[in-house]
Amino acid sequence: MAINTAWTLDFEGGFRAAVGELEMVHLIQFPNLIDIPHSPFCCRQVLIWQENIIPVMDIGAWLNGYYGKFQQPLVGIFAYQEQADAYLHYGALLLAAIPRRLRVSDQQACELPTQPTGWKALAFSCFSEGDKAVPILNLQHVFSDALITV
Repeated sequence: MAINTAWTLDFEGGFRAAVGELEMVHLIQFPNLIDIPHSPFCCRQVLIWQENIIPVMDIGAWLNGYYGKFQQPLVGIFAYQEQADAYLHYGALLLAAIPRRLRVSDQQACELPTQPTGWKALAFSCFSEGDKAVPILNLQHVFSDALITV
């Protein structure tokens, strides 16, 4: 039985998902977010981090289908690769709470939630935590043009 470490992430609207332990690289409380006019409702901001422009994705907005404005944003910076042995790319997610680290076993695998239907586009797997299903985000797809232009 394989056991892995994950971070659970809370988003606006009461949504929760997870990422692998090594995918989250930094947290920023009250970041200086820059609004981008005429951008998709779920990715309206960027931030400057380590001299890079990082897109900021609002998972709660994407799942709800409308844009909400965080009052006290917390942003997580995440690393992902587009393919094995490729350079790391970075993206940011608006978070509603400080991520929580936990250990997950294969025995906790479960089906993705059916509602909202957007989980199918965001996650590639899921595990149960108590009576809740926790989708595991596919960060490469979350930060892809295909998702943002849907």
